[in-house]
Amino acid sequence: MTGSIVLIHAVRSSRTMWTGQTRRLRRRGFQVIAPDLPGHGLRRAEPFTLESALATIEEAVAACDEPPVLVGLSLGGYLTLHWASRNPDRLEAVVAADCTIVPGPATARLYGLWISMKDWLPGDSDARVERAFARRHSRKAARRYYGGGRAHGVVRTVVRTISSLDLLADVATIDVPLTFLNGEHDPFRRHEALFLEAARDGELVILDDAGHIANLSRPKRFAKVLRRVATGERIPQPLSP
Repeated sequence: MTGSIVLIHAVRSSRTMWTGQTRRLRRRGFQVIAPDLPGHGLRRAEPFTLESALATIEEAVAACDEPPVLVGLSLGGYLTLHWASRNPDRLEAVVAADCTIVPGPATARLYGLWISMKDWLPGDSDARVERAFARRHSRKAARRYYGGGRAHGVVRTVVRTISSLDLLADVATIDVPLTFLNGEHDPFRRHEALFLEAARDGELVILDDAGHIANLSRPKRFAKVLRRVATGERIPQPLSP
């Protein structure tokens, strides 16, 4: 059991995407730390590097009163798995959300190039992107996802960095309970069986009717999973609302 939780956000978002979980968990008495990664939020002027991202997680974990549950979503999930694999005995548990796909180098390069080109298209304004996100989720979700501003120019570096990691090897070395938490409709579920097979002590939790950014699709249920992991409970399937 632990009373500390660290939350690591997705690409181009910031710590504001965790507003719903932070509020609910703090009401339950948890210490919650949700930093901005380099190149994002209040740190958008900084370059994103793997070293600086891992240092951000290190600082957040070191600030906890006790070994925390380390939680990451998408980019944050990949970073969480990599940091946890290099820091045994520092954590109570790990939750990796919406990150169970192994991105090959060629796919990563193409994706990074496509997103980078979109960033510079005249019609791809921050306001238009936020409206599109709101249509897929909700206005509240869009405000939270882009509440710290929309990070520009980081995607190519991020995908190149993540594609250079041996993620399944990272998973295999993690020696604390590991929960893979995916939205039902998340396209990043493609290799979830491989991740689960690689884990020493792993479980897979699916949030019904949730997409890639599952904490914004189903904020209450996502927070419930984090609370149960922190208290050492196994998660029932299907997860009750």
